[in-house]
Amino acid sequence: MYDDETGPQFEKRALAAAKAIHDPMGIQGPVMHRGREIDAAFELDDALHVYEFTTRRDKAKATQDASKVRELLVALHGKPENAYKSVTGWVVTRDEPTAEQKGAVKRESDQAKFPIHAISMATLSRRLCDSESYIQCRDKAPFGSISYITKSTSPTANVETIFSGPKGEERGTRDLAKSLAEGGRHLVIGDFGVGKSHALRQLYMEMRKSHFKNNKLTPFPVHINLRDCAGLKTPAEILRRHSEEVGFSSDRALTSAWRAGACVLLLDGFDEIVPTRWMGSAADVKQVRYQALSGVRRLIEEAPKDAGIAVCGRAHFFSSTKEMIDVLGLTDDCSVQTIHDFTTEQIGSYLTKAGITWSVPEWLPTRPLLIGYLLADGAMYDVASDTLVDQATAWRDLFELICKREAKMFTAVRPEKIKNLVSRVATLARSTGEETGPVDMKILSQAFREVNGLEPDEEGIQLLLRLPGLANPAVASLDPEKEQRVFVDRDLADTAYGEDLASYLEQPHEGHTLAQNSSWVVSSTDLGIGVAAQSLDARGVSAGTVTGAAKRRQDKHQYDAVLADSLRVADYLAPETVHHSFIIEGVMIESLTLSDNSTVLSKVSFHDSVIHLLDISSLETDHGCPVFRSCLIGFLDGAESIPSSLAEKFIDCEIEGFAALSQTTAGIMQLKQSVDAKIALTILKKIYSQRGSGRKESGLSRGLDPAIRGRVPAVLSALQSQSWIHRIIAGREPVYVGLKERRAQALKVLEDPNRFAFEI
Repeated sequence: MYDDETGPQFEKRALAAAKAIHDPMGIQGPVMHRGREIDAAFELDDALHVYEFTTRRDKAKATQDASKVRELLVALHGKPENAYKSVTGWVVTRDEPTAEQKGAVKRESDQAKFPIHAISMATLSRRLCDSESYIQCRDKAPFGSISYITKSTSPTANVETIFSGPKGEERGTRDLAKSLAEGGRHLVIGDFGVGKSHALRQLYMEMRKSHFKNNKLTPFPVHINLRDCAGLKTPAEILRRHSEEVGFSSDRALTSAWRAGACVLLLDGFDEIVPTRWMGSAADVKQVRYQALSGVRRLIEEAPKDAGIAVCGRAHFFSSTKEMIDVLGLTDDCSVQTIHDFTTEQIGSYLTKAGITWSVPEWLPTRPLLIGYLLADGAMYDVASDTLVDQATAWRDLFELICKREAKMFTAVRPEKIKNLVSRVATLARSTGEETGPVDMKILSQAFREVNGLEPDEEGIQLLLRLPGLANPAVASLDPEKEQRVFVDRDLADTAYGEDLASYLEQPHEGHTLAQNSSWVVSSTDLGIGVAAQSLDARGVSAGTVTGAAKRRQDKHQYDAVLADSLRVADYLAPETVHHSFIIEGVMIESLTLSDNSTVLSKVSFHDSVIHLLDISSLETDHGCPVFRSCLIGFLDGAESIPSSLAEKFIDCEIEGFAALSQTTAGIMQLKQSVDAKIALTILKKIYSQRGSGRKESGLSRGLDPAIRGRVPAVLSALQSQSWIHRIIAGREPVYVGLKERRAQALKVLEDPNRFAFEI
């Protein structure tokens, strides 16, 4: 990058390095001697140093510069106060000096009887700080939150990071590294799990390669884990602590390199510095953040203006971008680079490089960390049975891994505490009217008190400010003055709520938030219900205990969304008999799938409720159907009108839409297709009608003529081998799910089923 550097530019860079070595205060520098300017002269207590800097490579210029250095050295040494000081001259070239240049300088040195050296800028930089030794030490030390991922869960695939600017412009790692080497300032932000630490490590590796490729003429990268620097107030303290952490013995040399602009700072994790005090108000939180980051702010503000700096962290740690820039000591003209979830292309690249040979389900998240966790440690694939696990199982494992990762960043916080805290926040978020929030400091503090029974301490506040799974408030268009956050992923929010629901159903005591009347009307998604049911099953809690908790709730006249969730969980656990009937009133449900095995839901009467999608395609009798009274149903799937056998179950209801005949099992059976193709179409419809949902094996044959049900296993096997569906583990019965890459094609087939070509 310095090939086209002008003479003045090089002199400025070399002078900064010389000052950092001899005069950190920056008082001395260029001087005039006999009408000629000398690039730098330093009179120290015990030594004299005179410098000339040049980009030229000819012998004449070397002789001229060495002569100027010799004359000033003689004059300075002639002063009485300098008589006993060591004397050294330096002729610094941008590139390695030639043999002729070295010879010319040596002749001037012999004449002066003082040492005058011809050295390159790279050699001068090594006198400032041995970058090679530092990099050797840094390579062996942990990099940010990457170090909190166990080896077994570390992704082996390396996908190029995409940085997005304020206007959506995209940059790669190499481009951003080049900008940093040229003095660019970049604020790298992103939500939980998008790969910020991974991106900063990629920048480090790119700049490391460039530094050695260019003979150490470019600035070397200094990657600092800010988590290690909590409580430090000065740049020197931060650099000293960093040197200790990576095992680099020359912390003063590193400080000199920083002051000279000979290095690029890569500061990872501004959101990981523990605040030292908190009084409880949102205004005080801002002051706490300002004080906690005082050392980092000085490190950035006091660095040379042309020194490159990249600092990264979770944007939601701050209430606004403006506060973030101000507190970190950056200026408004700094470049804000955002890292987003994986694109479709990045997911494909990641899976290929990770050696994934099986197709992934359509509910696979796009967040790099989440994908990495799901694909590792068997969180998504059961090797023993050679099948994928279901969505609820995978998300429960994922939630556990997220909490374990976060707990490693704190000294006294167990993973289960983080899990309970996030779960309670997810429950309280529903009181805002949206499953994902927003939540403010009041809600976060309430969750902490309910889970721990006390007010948050220093680490508790740090934990609240950087809870995993919460999003950048700017993205959510929230009020920055209210310290609001939102969950970054609906599935994560539903999983966390499912775990809290399970804890309530296990012990439905009065102290639990869910024991109160719910202030929200929306029932959980199928994922949340599945998570709660599996969590209870893992704890050995029976369906009878859950229905008992539901009965207790109904006895208190709580016919709300929590009661609906409780009954849906009980139905998932499939008790053989249910002796009580239940009423649910004024609840909104996104989707509800009924079957003849719905032993609990068949005892429920929904009053004045809204069901956006009601799927009755698996009902063959009225035994598994609840009663719907004065309900609004957005779409009734599985029938083109209310079947006569179910007419008594729908009382004064308004149904906005029915399935077209061609989209029902009866309609598909009338197509001019082979029997196997028609069975395959009914299966695809049941599986792909709702994104991310799966169907139990027994439900896929319902609605079919008993005479052809024997063909279902063969059709399922063929659909699997042709990568239309996947068989997964889900409790006592196999479940079939759709695949991410086949969803669009499956929906197209269902729109025009006559063109579906299928053979076994």
